[in-house]
Amino acid sequence: MKKALAIVASLLNTNVRAENAPNSSPIIFQRLINIDEKWQAKVIIREGQEPVDEIFAALRPYGVNYNARRIIFDEVKRAGVSYSREYAILFSQRIVLEHDSFSGTFAFEDNGSEPIDVIYNFVKEHSIESHFDGLVNSLLPKLCELAPCQRKRPRIWFNEVTHSDGTGLGTLEILKGDEAADIIDGFVQRISVGVGDRKVFRENLLNVVCKAIVCSRVIPVVFRKAIKDKDGNFKGNIEIFEDEEVIDAVVRFIRQSKLSLDEIALKNYMFQQACGISRLRCTRNVAVVYQQRINSADGSHINVLTIKENEEPADAVYRWCQENNVGIRFMESIMNAVCGSELVVCKRREPVYFSIPISGPDGKYVNTLELKVGHEPVDDIYAFFASNGLFKKGWDFKSVVKQICVKPTVDCRRLKALKHFDRNFTMGGVGMGQLVIWEDEEVVDVLYSLRNKFNLTAADQIQGFNAICKKQDVYCQRTRAIVFQKTDISKLDYVKFGNETCKRQFVGVKFRSTFVNMPYGSNLASLLKEDPVKSVVEHPLFCVCILSLLLLILHAVTLIPRLKGKLHTSHKIVISVWIIVLVSVMQASLVEPDTAVDQAMHKHEGKLPDLIIFEDEEPVDALLKWGKLAAKDHHPIVREPIYWEILDELCTRTESLRCSRTRAWEFLSMGAMTYFGQEYPIDFYNSDVDPGEQNESHSTMAKAAAQFCERFSPPPDNCIRDITLHIAAQLESIDKKRLDSKCSYKRLGLEMDAPGLELYSKAALVARERKMNISPFRRVDNGTAAFDTWSKETSEAHTAIDTFQKIHDPESREWNDKPCVPYFGGALCAKTDKDGNMIIEV
Repeated sequence: MKKALAIVASLLNTNVRAENAPNSSPIIFQRLINIDEKWQAKVIIREGQEPVDEIFAALRPYGVNYNARRIIFDEVKRAGVSYSREYAILFSQRIVLEHDSFSGTFAFEDNGSEPIDVIYNFVKEHSIESHFDGLVNSLLPKLCELAPCQRKRPRIWFNEVTHSDGTGLGTLEILKGDEAADIIDGFVQRISVGVGDRKVFRENLLNVVCKAIVCSRVIPVVFRKAIKDKDGNFKGNIEIFEDEEVIDAVVRFIRQSKLSLDEIALKNYMFQQACGISRLRCTRNVAVVYQQRINSADGSHINVLTIKENEEPADAVYRWCQENNVGIRFMESIMNAVCGSELVVCKRREPVYFSIPISGPDGKYVNTLELKVGHEPVDDIYAFFASNGLFKKGWDFKSVVKQICVKPTVDCRRLKALKHFDRNFTMGGVGMGQLVIWEDEEVVDVLYSLRNKFNLTAADQIQGFNAICKKQDVYCQRTRAIVFQKTDISKLDYVKFGNETCKRQFVGVKFRSTFVNMPYGSNLASLLKEDPVKSVVEHPLFCVCILSLLLLILHAVTLIPRLKGKLHTSHKIVISVWIIVLVSVMQASLVEPDTAVDQAMHKHEGKLPDLIIFEDEEPVDALLKWGKLAAKDHHPIVREPIYWEILDELCTRTESLRCSRTRAWEFLSMGAMTYFGQEYPIDFYNSDVDPGEQNESHSTMAKAAAQFCERFSPPPDNCIRDITLHIAAQLESIDKKRLDSKCSYKRLGLEMDAPGLELYSKAALVARERKMNISPFRRVDNGTAAFDTWSKETSEAHTAIDTFQKIHDPESREWNDKPCVPYFGGALCAKTDKDGNMIIEV
């Protein structure tokens, strides 16, 4: 556009018509002309005037056409009037392009030429085709005032076409923007006389034309259909070439235009419109999007590669290479050429050699699992699980891997999946080299370790985490790293639950898998674990009795008459010694406790869950959650020596941890927020359960919101404000429903580690807030009942008092804290007392 403006600005206006000769000059030609029997025009030519200019000037006001003007001029010439030009100059203007790249005079003569053709011939003559549009915009409006403009496109080729016998076939005209093949084909098809093979005649004519102008193709368009959207807006033309499949043309239009439309409906519509037209093909309903003759590096022909629209190009190329014995390296070059083609859509570059549809337990289709060439199968299976959310649904990844790896066409060289691999990983601007994260590793844990190793910031870690976990084929279960983990915790190592010594396990072989897997081994192991059998085996005289029994049997055998004379005293002595040795070996290797088995059973019987502390988590809060979790399968742990010993270990003997308090706060889960496809749980620790931290909940909420929003890069707008309001609203809702909870501590607004002295004061506070007097009496009313006997406030006050009664002494509190075991599918919940009696909890 800037170039065009520069051209317009450089146009120099000049006079169109020369000065007339003086009126005193003698008249050398004069004629009165009748026009349409309405007007009369007088043509007067004086000496010294150019006849063609005077004729044009006299007849122009009456719209006399070019041919009529030529008749007058021919009459002037026959009259012997002298002239210097054949045509009148209607317009003349000097053209100067920017930077003086061209300078010349443009002239428009009255020779019957189309104005647009004159401009086109001018730019062609002076090789300034790139300025054609600018000159048209500037000159054409002026020229159309002087002569009629029939076209807006210039004629680039024009000629009379004759038969070989000299018979005229018509005029062939090709305008700028027309494809020569299409115009010539239309011209040939309209010829009424015989020209032999019309296709050969067309090709010969096209060869002549294409020597003079540029032809982009030699095959004509036989059918063209304008496509509009539902609002009637033009979107393009579907063009079908001679002998082309209709479906190929439709798919070419769809992929070139990149329009969002109903492809099936458009295909069916075009089949109806075009399949009845001659010189078109409708032999298939699947388009070919790529067809190319492939040659080897030495130029020898290999075969023709054909790819259809419903094929994945990578798979089609791979199959073709397999069928034609083409190597992987050459396949890559073919793949690049195919994927670079305009009509081919490559969703991936790796070919798939194995695929299988996967359905869920309910039979619902999930997706198709595809194993790619050059990939480890277990990695593709992992990516399939991650991208389809199967890890979140709890699907068994290992079992699927085993099922796929037994397939004859699948070669699994490892069974451990690679979650993420980066050959040159960078975090916080620091190059760390190769990064490998396996399936059993969490991304956030690996990045946290690298953050500490290279002394980076939390923001660097968060950016790295987001970059990896936003990928669909990577499953990130957690968003916070584990900063401390205590494993192999056994309750038997602590006071009350054990004495830190291993219980002796007689006949320890019954716990070994090698023994259990033997024939009848599991039945024998079950028998040895029964209490009566255990009592017998563990008796000190068990092996003595076995030895005595075997010796008694030996003695009875020697008394048999048939054997009495054959067994000598030496035989009896040797057999007796062997019996003693065998019983001794059995006693030592099978009956007597094995230290390894004793230690393993010690860990197994006292096994507690691992204690895990995450980033930004207070150790005592993590310990309380762990204690509640451990109590589900064991005796209550919170407030027991094991609880305080581990807390002391965390806060005083673990360098990587810092404890700002030793009193746990109430853990509340307040939903989650999804960011870049990753769920971030909104966890809040309520400080109101600690009397020393009461009235600090507002600052605690703001701090929790700030810590939560720090995990996003960049954080959402108004993140801290919105999360703070969300926490406040959720906490208010929880507080309103506290007294409806089944948990005694939640009713009173306390946690399980609350000292006994706080229980009554908290219950009393709840009752007094509802205008109920409670000992030690401190009047909360004016002597009259504040609420009715059956009011909600009175009921809640009694609930608080009843809750206190359930946990006011250590024994009842321990019973309250015991885990409740569900029975009958969760319909009932029961606990066992110290005597082993099952009591249903209400």
